[in-house]
Amino acid sequence: MEKTEEQSLNKRAIEVEGQQRKSMKKPFYKRPCCGITTAIILLLLITIIILIFTVFKPKDPKITLLSTTVSGIAPRVIFPTLQVELNITLDLKLSVKNKNYASFKYGDGVSVVNYRCNRVGDVDVEPGRMGSRSTGTVEARLTLEAEKFNMTSFVSDVLAGQLSFEIRTRLPGRVTIIGFIKKHIVALSNCQVDIQIPSFVVSRQQCKNKAKL
Repeated sequence: MEKTEEQSLNKRAIEVEGQQRKSMKKPFYKRPCCGITTAIILLLLITIIILIFTVFKPKDPKITLLSTTVSGIAPRVIFPTLQVELNITLDLKLSVKNKNYASFKYGDGVSVVNYRCNRVGDVDVEPGRMGSRSTGTVEARLTLEAEKFNMTSFVSDVLAGQLSFEIRTRLPGRVTIIGFIKKHIVALSNCQVDIQIPSFVVSRQQCKNKAKL
């Protein structure tokens, strides 16, 4: 009877010891898996960071004034002073080039026309979206306000056969990278445009482009 009890106790002790060994071995099986998972996550994070600062690094959108056309001329005589004014309508065609691998979404923009440092006309540029690495066109029409011209300079330039204008365009927007990283960008364009008199043909158009992040 005592031998049977002793054998039973020994058997239980062996079973308990075996269970303890199994429980001690389990963490050793889990540790390699945890290490591999951590390494994969770190590798993915490093890859994403490298892509953000290289391939997906925000690039400056480029605005280009493709063409300026004089589409309307409306002379006006004001009595009793017999003042003569000349309203000029310009058609602007702008190119927006998005060099990013993400889309460029722009809000309300504006094109402003200056004549001898005086603002003589402006037009709003409607908001839109430019796909990744694509180029699109935006058209706008504005009428120059003759009453804002310096008439002394205006008459002098007309007699000389040329009117020179400065056209500034501002287009605020943002680029969204990998779906959640948003970068605000303002695309700017500054163009010098010369119009010949009396043909009212654009003879020169020179632009400088830049962007502010």
